[in-house]
Amino acid sequence: MGNVKAIATFQLVGEEIYRTNTFLQFGTSRKSLGAVVMLNPGSSELQVEAKKKLFMNGSHTDETTLDETMRQLIQFMKKTQKNLDGRLHIYNLFYVKKTSCREAIELFEHLKSSGKYPTIIPPNLFELQQHPWIMIGWGVERKKSWIHFEQEKEKWLELIKDCEVPYFGVLSRENEYYHPCPNGPDKALRLEQLVTVYNEVFKQRIKS
Repeated sequence: MGNVKAIATFQLVGEEIYRTNTFLQFGTSRKSLGAVVMLNPGSSELQVEAKKKLFMNGSHTDETTLDETMRQLIQFMKKTQKNLDGRLHIYNLFYVKKTSCREAIELFEHLKSSGKYPTIIPPNLFELQQHPWIMIGWGVERKKSWIHFEQEKEKWLELIKDCEVPYFGVLSRENEYYHPCPNGPDKALRLEQLVTVYNEVFKQRIKS
């Protein structure tokens, strides 16, 4: 999409692929334009040659394909940012790749319970404070048995509040944050909702 590209680190751990250190690069600057915290990595993939390096070496950092969520985030950035030169950082509650939300959470719960989920250090306060804002969009799925998933959400919410960076997202009636890119025709509506709530947050900050 124009001069935007996605960069990420892929790691092969056991039978699963993990994606970390993901960002969308607009232009050439390394400065942060913002950050997004979502559920887990989806369908974005390495190109063929880069994927070979991943399976040969167990880890590889390279340009990756833009999935639908990334494309939605690019549209959001174009609608809200005047100077698009920098990086939009993408964090996740957990980093194992899986496209189905429910299947991804079930897999994460299994990996955590069995001790097979690798140690992935979350960002510290200083790192988060480098972002001008944080969008939350890890979805509204809930289930009583998803203990580790709920714990990750609680940790992230505490971290986001402690860093004192403005944050926003589209909230459900149950106070859960909708994913920024739902399937089907709701995608355009969600984009407008995100733009609206972003503008509301920053108007309030200007007034205060």
